[in-house]
Amino acid sequence: MSEVSSEPEQESVSKDVKEQLEPPLKGSLTGLVIWATAVATIGSSFIFGYSIGAVNAPADHIKEWIKINHYEIFGTVLSDDAKGYVFGSAVAIFALGALIGALASGKLADNFGRKGTLHFNNIFAIIGSFLMDYAFYRGFYFIFHLGRFIIGINCGIGSSVVCMFVTEIAPANWRGALGTMQQLLIVIAILFAQILGLKQLLGTATRWPWIFDVALIPAIFQIISLYFVPESPRYTYVIKGDEEKALKDLCLYRNSNENDPMIEREMAEIKKEAEAFKTDAKIGFKDLFRGALFWPTFLACFLQASQQLSGINAAMFYSTEIFKSAGLEDDWPIYATIIMGVTNVFQTTVSFWLVEHRWFGRRLLLLIGTIGMLISTVTLTAAIHVATRGYGDTYKAIGSWSAIGFVMLFVISFATGPGSIPYFYVNEVFASNARATASSLATGTNWTFNFIIALAFLPLQVF
Repeated sequence: MSEVSSEPEQESVSKDVKEQLEPPLKGSLTGLVIWATAVATIGSSFIFGYSIGAVNAPADHIKEWIKINHYEIFGTVLSDDAKGYVFGSAVAIFALGALIGALASGKLADNFGRKGTLHFNNIFAIIGSFLMDYAFYRGFYFIFHLGRFIIGINCGIGSSVVCMFVTEIAPANWRGALGTMQQLLIVIAILFAQILGLKQLLGTATRWPWIFDVALIPAIFQIISLYFVPESPRYTYVIKGDEEKALKDLCLYRNSNENDPMIEREMAEIKKEAEAFKTDAKIGFKDLFRGALFWPTFLACFLQASQQLSGINAAMFYSTEIFKSAGLEDDWPIYATIIMGVTNVFQTTVSFWLVEHRWFGRRLLLLIGTIGMLISTVTLTAAIHVATRGYGDTYKAIGSWSAIGFVMLFVISFATGPGSIPYFYVNEVFASNARATASSLATGTNWTFNFIIALAFLPLQVF
């Protein structure tokens, strides 16, 4: 890894954060920007969220199939605990694949472009979806694990590159709002997967494999639609050095012409960044922890780690199990999970407007969300304790229904800020020569803790 001087390190911190010598550009939200954002998020972020939610509602059917299939293969019977561990490993291996995808995303995004990487990434979605379905009919549950791992690679790459692409094509005054679109599509997809997991739809012992085929639809949509989306002008100019193509694409995104003063000013900003990119050393992982880059790198990783350590994905992966442990019976755990999903979608939609509101902004939303998650976690623990410690039917009912309310408060708090802001923080803070590497490291941190929590959650319940 090459050494970099303190001066390049300073240049690698975005001017948006370091200084505000001029008022920020305020562009309009054009149809092409909306379309490109939709293509990127529907084709990638939706698969990300869907893959998280798809194993939740049909979890009991998948566990039972694993138990039966294990006996068919090995002639031994899995205990209930062992069955749970094997299922938990299928959940966790998804995060392991995502970690690998996230760490590779920076190099892919710089070498093949933001759009090119998203295009290529659909291969993993198609293969992973096919394998998870095929495993049931082939009668070999290890194929299911392999499919989860491969679609995890897709989600790891997408979780880093989508936000990078969207924030690069968005006008400066819309970057925060459009940055939340990734999280919005994730929570919509989680809710959609939970609804499909109802026993009236695909949540049965024979139909649950079809749930995983649904991810093929957004993948095919993105493969076709990306042909009608220009590459990020910032990538084209700064990294590829093609000023003419970048100007043409920027005019398309802004629905304007090259003589527009706003276009001229934005191109000047991109040109300044391109000149710095040519003279500055390429930033690698080690360089992110030196000099002026250390603190923003620490914050980027800290935000991603804290997001996962909050336990949000444990709630998303295992919410049905959590509601069962809180004393809900029959189909109520699944219905409560769907209510949780609706709440998540609603509050994420609200945060779309709050993140650019002059009374709120990034920092305040993060503080409000984090404090709310702290309060709801403590009260949820108390509610589950009351519901499961044999204090009588009255206290059991109070604890069970209170648990639903506190889970909803937890989800609302998460969606207010901690859910979306950590993803686009990197793209606002780092310049082009460090952006892809920093995004890769930050999302890799997210998926590392995601993997640990997904693997540890079920065993921890035993203690």
